[in-house]
Amino acid sequence: MSEKAHINLIFSTVILALGVVAAVSMYINRDRPVIRESLATAPQEETRLPENHPPMDLSNRLIALEEMSRKEPGNSEYRVEIGNIYYDMGQYRKAASVYEEALKLKPQDPNVETDLATCYYNLGEHDRALKILDAVLQYRPNFPMAMFNKGIVLQVGRNDSRGAIAVWEALLRVNPDFPQRAALEQRIRESKAAQ
Repeated sequence: MSEKAHINLIFSTVILALGVVAAVSMYINRDRPVIRESLATAPQEETRLPENHPPMDLSNRLIALEEMSRKEPGNSEYRVEIGNIYYDMGQYRKAASVYEEALKLKPQDPNVETDLATCYYNLGEHDRALKILDAVLQYRPNFPMAMFNKGIVLQVGRNDSRGAIAVWEALLRVNPDFPQRAALEQRIRESKAAQ
């Protein structure tokens, strides 16, 4: 037998074997549908995150920040960013804890302390919030956001509209370009009218 004939015989045997396997497979699977939905068109189960779980983009950001914080434990900025995410999610207890960690690394940061005070305000711990804001105003007199938030805590948390008005009027005197000036002036007018 020539070499060409030998190759043709091997090729024919392989083709015959594949045909037999295909026929057997078709017979075995005769009751199953031939066309199946692709994964893209198949109905997807709704993925539900546990209650109080951050959205996936924030969750991924938190994971990345935690990892960076572990690599650079002395970098307070990572802790502040983590606290900001928890704050934005309304998880004030977690945010407060992380802000306190950041303040151990970098004390007397008026922005972080003001955010910390706001966490305590949102947790209903108004005295604690006022204590922090007063401490900020000791080393950074006239710090606008501390003054503004102190007025909020006084008015809403302590029901002390007079105290709030006094703080806000002082804020507008020392910070004439306060970004929310018009809204704050309106709030002062409404608070005075309600007294």
